[in-house]
Amino acid sequence: MHSKKQAVETQPFISLDKTLPKYKLVIFDWDGTLMDSAAKIVSCMQLAAKQCDMPVPTYDEVGHIIGISLKPAIKQLFNIKDDELAERLVAAYKEAFVTRDTTPCPLFDGVEQLLSNLKEAGCTLAVATGKARRGLDRAWAQTGTGPFF
Repeated sequence: MHSKKQAVETQPFISLDKTLPKYKLVIFDWDGTLMDSAAKIVSCMQLAAKQCDMPVPTYDEVGHIIGISLKPAIKQLFNIKDDELAERLVAAYKEAFVTRDTTPCPLFDGVEQLLSNLKEAGCTLAVATGKARRGLDRAWAQTGTGPFF
């Protein structure tokens, strides 16, 4: 999990001959790689825990499950086997993420320029993420980055 904004280095992905990409395909993770969403994920998980009368996890505890698909992440975080409880937590988390929590999720510094440079160099860009497609579509719409992928 990234806790600070980082400048993204663009040179390793582009060959010295700017007309030919060094790589034809670049696949990114989303949360914590391109988007600084950790604070929102933590906040929403804490809200879900409160709503479901579960112990409220710390920032670090939630940080360890970022990147895992939501239901398995919740089962791991709360150390539960109960699918019904896990589903309640999933629903509470999703509701908090979409409608209740307003924590900003900016792109890390340099991401837009990196994506632009890679696209201009002829690279195909893709995202592999544990985030649901609806959530990725929302993130692309929020940041205007959908056309890169």
